[in-house]
Amino acid sequence: MEFIAFTYVGNFISDGLIKEVVFDVFDGANRFFEENSLPLRFLYVGKLKLEPGYLIDIYTPEGKIRAYPLEVLTEVLHARLLNEIEGRSDIRMNKIFALTTFPLVSRNPYLDFFEKFMGIHKTHGELRVMVLSMNPFEPPELSRLLGGSDEGERTRLRRGLEIFKTRLLKGILHEIGHSFGLEHCPNNCVMNSPSSMDEWDSITIGYCDSCFISLKRAVEWSDFPLENR
Repeated sequence: MEFIAFTYVGNFISDGLIKEVVFDVFDGANRFFEENSLPLRFLYVGKLKLEPGYLIDIYTPEGKIRAYPLEVLTEVLHARLLNEIEGRSDIRMNKIFALTTFPLVSRNPYLDFFEKFMGIHKTHGELRVMVLSMNPFEPPELSRLLGGSDEGERTRLRRGLEIFKTRLLKGILHEIGHSFGLEHCPNNCVMNSPSSMDEWDSITIGYCDSCFISLKRAVEWSDFPLENR
């Protein structure tokens, strides 16, 4: 069995809702791995805490946004992964996955990160750091519906949260696929790279047969001891 350290960082529309969303998709991913006989599990290692001083302003066509630069996120995540590996020598783990409520930006000039990149990977030797922004997946009406008092608004809020969770779960499976060598896929598959969120919503929660076979082989191969490779 291979484990992937799992954490999150950022602010959200409500602390209670961030916990619900994060842990529901965490459970959903582990349930997917188990139901599909993949020897892979997320291991929650606590919330990632970054000092507010690391936040930077990025000026975009949509206005100013504040976010943690990718350089800071990946450096802190790498350090967290090393610490977790040292403290958990009894399990196999060389990857860490983080959800962030902030858009993904860089210290460099804007470079369209906010529009074009939802997730990123960074490799440190045999260690892999993954970050997925929750920001692009959030339905635009979700914040407006928060705190709604009538039954209709509460129903729409719950429906919006379910859409949000489903989108994120697909995004998580997409990034996990990349971490095991899968490329983008044109099929009805989470490895598809759609051009709009409507297309993303139409994709099934799972891999096509070809991608699943490739993923299963890669995961099972990675489960061999390093000295036997």
